Amino acid sequence: MALTFKNRIALHYVLVTAALVALAYLVVFGVVRQQVYADLDRGLRLQAARHLTELYVAGDSLRFAHKGEWEEQEHQQVDVAPVFVQLNDAKGGLMDRSPNLKADQLLFHLTDGRQLVDAALRGRAIRQLQAPIRQRGQLRGYLLVAVPTEPARHVLDSLGSVLLLSFPVVLLALYGSAQWLAGRSIAPVVRITATTNRITRDNLTARIGLPPRPDELHTLATAINGLLGRVEQAVEREKQFTTDASHELRTPLAVLKGTLEVLVRKPRTPAEYVSSIQLGIREIDRLTHLVDQLLLMARFESHAKGLNRQELSVLSSVHDVLYRHRADLEAKRIRVDVEDGAVTTVVADPHLVDLILDNLLSNAVKYSPAGSTITVTLALAAGRLRCAIRDQGIGIRPEDQVRIFDPLYRSDALQHKHIGGTGLGLSIVAKACALLGIELAVESALGQGTTFTLLFPAA
Repeated sequence: MALTFKNRIALHYVLVTAALVALAYLVVFGVVRQQVYADLDRGLRLQAARHLTELYVAGDSLRFAHKGEWEEQEHQQVDVAPVFVQLNDAKGGLMDRSPNLKADQLLFHLTDGRQLVDAALRGRAIRQLQAPIRQRGQLRGYLLVAVPTEPARHVLDSLGSVLLLSFPVVLLALYGSAQWLAGRSIAPVVRITATTNRITRDNLTARIGLPPRPDELHTLATAINGLLGRVEQAVEREKQFTTDASHELRTPLAVLKGTLEVLVRKPRTPAEYVSSIQLGIREIDRLTHLVDQLLLMARFESHAKGLNRQELSVLSSVHDVLYRHRADLEAKRIRVDVEDGAVTTVVADPHLVDLILDNLLSNAVKYSPAGSTITVTLALAAGRLRCAIRDQGIGIRPEDQVRIFDPLYRSDALQHKHIGGTGLGLSIVAKACALLGIELAVESALGQGTTFTLLFPAA
């Protein structure tokens, strides 16, 4: 079963914390165990040092001095905290032992560097110290001292039981706390989700409330609000584009329909038929041009994958475009000055570069008065080719300059009805420049002319 995000957070938190708690428990148990055995070993060494002072030599054997008093003391402590003491010769033979050992013996082992060992006596666990006895540098025997470890083991067992039993309790408490903390942590996310669920195509104005603290959630909410703003703008542009495209397509169709309706009302002269047919052909050409540009706009999304980048001369492309528009230039007596101070090549798609220059130069011709001058300047700027197309036309209002690249938008279209156009040319230019990485800029003053600047990327 898939866990919710909140439960996954709680589970991961508990797993990590459980590992840390288990490690802490092991450290605590290890430290306590080490301390308990350190106390036992310290007590054994004190007992060994005490009994070493009570030894005396009897022939070849070692004996305990004041054994009567010592035996009485051992007898009084046997049931409380018995200490077992034993003497062995250098070969391990028994020489003497405390009365509380009775017939038993402590385990003698050949010295292997270990003085402290765990053993058993009468079925009870003991901790045993085996210390060598030397006189004048000669090994005389061994002193064995042992104490029961059952109390220490009882303490350790009790501690282990407490730790084991408390571990699941701690985990349950941690899981409950983690659930509560995770719920509080993702509460802003839940609010963000609820807000986004209320946002639809028809309700794009809603925005997510920003958290009071500038943290990651604040950044997330800001990013989502920014995305919603961009989506809202895109939808509005789409709606506007659909409305404008419908209007642009309807206009030539209405003209065609009206022309045909006029023709069928009564017989016409051949000249009238020719005039009406020519008008219809012009409207069909206009409609065809509009559809072609709309299809071109739609293909730009996939065109980026198939760019045919190659080395080309922008100067040659400018001359090719001007040659195609020579009839319009001659008709309006417009002079074109090409300043080719930097004849250099760029790496780009020839078709798109031609498309960009054709739209910009055709606009310059279209909006320039008769007898004016168009200037095309090519120059190097920081190793990059800069192409500027400047006309002396009607210019663009400042408030319209940010919208001229929107599809189907035409500045002051009603005041310039005699100037044809679809409002798609500059949109195509902007999209083509974006595909090729060309920086596009515009400067214009109303009644003084417009300058479009293309800054090509470095080769």
